[in-house]
Amino acid sequence: MAKVSVKNPGGARIAILDAAEELFAQFGFDGVPVRAVAKRANVALSLVTYHFPSKEQLIEEVITRRSDSLNSARREHLRKFILEDSRDLTKFAEAFTKPFLLLIGSGDEHWRNYGEIIAQTAHSTKYSTTLTKHYDQTARMFADTLRDMYGQTDSEKSIRAIVFCISVMLSIFASTRRVEAISEGKYDSADPNDAYPLMLKFIAGGIDKVMMG
Repeated sequence: MAKVSVKNPGGARIAILDAAEELFAQFGFDGVPVRAVAKRANVALSLVTYHFPSKEQLIEEVITRRSDSLNSARREHLRKFILEDSRDLTKFAEAFTKPFLLLIGSGDEHWRNYGEIIAQTAHSTKYSTTLTKHYDQTARMFADTLRDMYGQTDSEKSIRAIVFCISVMLSIFASTRRVEAISEGKYDSADPNDAYPLMLKFIAGGIDKVMMG
């Protein structure tokens, strides 16, 4: 197969990002050399460095490029929740988590790979600046809404509740296979939809305990 040409820079850039996303999801950032990305994307190594002069820039763009879609979906769900004037914590948790579930469960392997990457990076200080830049504003919107629901003036509890929510969500959406390991193969975690209703109950109950504590 002929390598992608620099004469088609848009196509090459997308191919590189798709390849990097797939490999990073499987092996982590540190386990994937740039040369492997070039090989998977079927482009020359020089073309990868042309678009992304450093591996760090490639990683940042992989994290960045799908963030707008996810943030927009979350904000729309939050807008509808606020318009309903609801106090239902399960619906609140759903507004934050359902957009991610719909995207990674859509059958699009690119989004599934992206979910794995976000799960890998969420608790790493190495990539916190990139995640902060693209995701914290939306997270603060949810925290502020939660604070107002409980009539509180201080945001500490609501912020901590959102951070806990993120941790639980990522543990369900990432393919860690911990459920299979602990249950010795009795239960399956391949489809996040299976555990989603239980996760919502867990998050909703936890939020209330945090906010009332």
